Amino acid sequence: MATRNTMEKARKIQELTAQHYEPGRQDRCKLWVYRNIVNKIYPMSDRTFFRYLAIDVKGENENRLKKPE
Repeated sequence: MATRNTMEKARKIQELTAQHYEPGRQDRCKLWVYRNIVNKIYPMSDRTFFRYLAIDVKGENENRLKKPE
């Protein structure tokens, strides 16, 4: 499980991506958002950027993470 600071950073990165990403436009893809917006604010690799996008910050999949009894 990610730490509280990682979850907060992931939430901010997901918000920035939601603001600037435009589905269907090749010049506003997620990689463009990473290179031109996110990486200038939060320096990180593109792999880390996509990992942060995959984190469930809203907690919708908590049931999936619990161990079966």
